[in-house]
Amino acid sequence: MSSLRHKAAHGVCPGRRLTVRVQAAFSLRDGKGTVQTFSKPSVSVGSSGADVVVAGSGVAKEHALIIQKGKQTFLKPLQGESLLDDSRCWKDGVSLRPGVSYVLASGCAVAFGSEASVFTIEFEEGGGSNPLMEMMMKGMVAGSSPEVKKALGGM
Repeated sequence: MSSLRHKAAHGVCPGRRLTVRVQAAFSLRDGKGTVQTFSKPSVSVGSSGADVVVAGSGVAKEHALIIQKGKQTFLKPLQGESLLDDSRCWKDGVSLRPGVSYVLASGCAVAFGSEASVFTIEFEEGGGSNPLMEMMMKGMVAGSSPEVKKALGGM
């Protein structure tokens, strides 16, 4: 193999320009309509030194993470375990447990520190099927009756 063909086969070719287009991972819109857009897979939320700085007495310095993995977006609260700790996170009005990653849908409301500090998260939701769900469905269908298999289109 010639040197140029070898380099081209391995993605290194002098004189060629590689263009990578990065789309926004997600946007957060606060109650005033201000939009912050992020193009990285993990964004920190906190009272200071974070990617998203939220003011308020119930917001910890390192309060939460918003993480995108594959086709899904998660909110992982980092604070709020103690009964005396008023640092909480909410998803669509429901208080969340710290250390647990919660799946977010585009358009859902998330709040940090106080239920009043609401943000709406927006992102392009991944298309296609979930491979794990598809595998589970095929496993369930495999042990089902012929009528069920026929009704499900022979999965």
